[in-house]
Amino acid sequence: MNSKRTRSLILLVVLLACASCEYTYPTLRMLVTDYQHFAPDDLQAIIEDQSRIRFSVADVAKGRAALDALAEDETDLALVENSSAFVPGVRAILPVYESVLHIAASQDYLPDDMQRPLAGADFYVPNGSAAGAKFISLITHRQGLEPGGYRVSPTFEEGKTDFIIYFGPINPDNTGWIREGFELVSLDNNLNPQRKFYEEGIGYTAPNMKPKVIPALTYELPGNEEPLLTVAVDTLLVTRKEVSEETIYELTRTFLEQKPRFLAIAPHLFSGINESFDPLDLSFPLHKGARSYLERDEPGFIERYAETINMLVYVTFLLISAFLAFARWREHKKKDRIDVFYERIFAVRDTVKDSPTDERLQALNDIEREAFESLIREKLAANESFRIFTDLLARTRSEIKHEG
Repeated sequence: MNSKRTRSLILLVVLLACASCEYTYPTLRMLVTDYQHFAPDDLQAIIEDQSRIRFSVADVAKGRAALDALAEDETDLALVENSSAFVPGVRAILPVYESVLHIAASQDYLPDDMQRPLAGADFYVPNGSAAGAKFISLITHRQGLEPGGYRVSPTFEEGKTDFIIYFGPINPDNTGWIREGFELVSLDNNLNPQRKFYEEGIGYTAPNMKPKVIPALTYELPGNEEPLLTVAVDTLLVTRKEVSEETIYELTRTFLEQKPRFLAIAPHLFSGINESFDPLDLSFPLHKGARSYLERDEPGFIERYAETINMLVYVTFLLISAFLAFARWREHKKKDRIDVFYERIFAVRDTVKDSPTDERLQALNDIEREAFESLIREKLAANESFRIFTDLLARTRSEIKHEG
């Protein structure tokens, strides 16, 4: 009794301990760059108020590429353009906003060759944007320039920088990336001999980029007196693969359910949050936590394929019924065959008594051989009817011998 009581007490303690266990959400580090212009404290307040996730700003060196910081476990969350090249271990959570290309050209820039106006140009890409670097590579390649035929600088250099290539949301209040002496330019300008390509064709060369127009007078900056033809790409909230499914599920839920609150602190950044996107359009696989949340209301396998399953069950029932009917028909046919052998035995038995005994016995032997050959060829079944046949054959043979 004492042993049973001890085991029961131990089991009770284990159950109580498990019941009190609760998943502990980690503190997520987010990389915030200079030109995203939102208050990290406000973002932190919403996330911590509406979820069990703790949130902090990642301590990452200035200018550090977001994907490199993720790969080296220096941050858990970052915003990257959907045109970025795939990096192992990085997973997407949600599209957040549309990142639009802003091109600012030095007002003193004069190309030597109007057919290749970017030859020898010096480019500066704020925040080291991957989309910015990709765009520079694309546009210079289309002008026949090799990497040595132009220069990309990690910092703005007074008197040297010719073009500023900035990818970010359209935000008239965020112009800290532009410098004095620069003006916004459109892709549809004389410095771009292939400008017609960017009106429709860029999606064929850079699949995740699409044409975009910045409306006239959006910015109080030189050059925006007229609409600006440019390109855009979605910006994704990404994370590390190792971050738990429970944590990203909770984070995804918070971003989608609390979108109005996020819009209140930074409408230009969080306007693109939604759950109607196609995961196949993303440069990175969807994190399993985000996928679990997005598919939370999806019907289960049985619900999704209920009609198909019903049809399969119905067809299976028909096939089984047909098989059973065929089996019954086949057995009945075999029964008809054994009945013929019964009649032939009776005919031999009832033959006129003056018929030679040997002939009658030989007739029974012939019947027996034919019946067993039919059994071997499966024209007869070795069932109760066949046992009756053998008994009748033996009894008839005995009677004929007795009569003889």
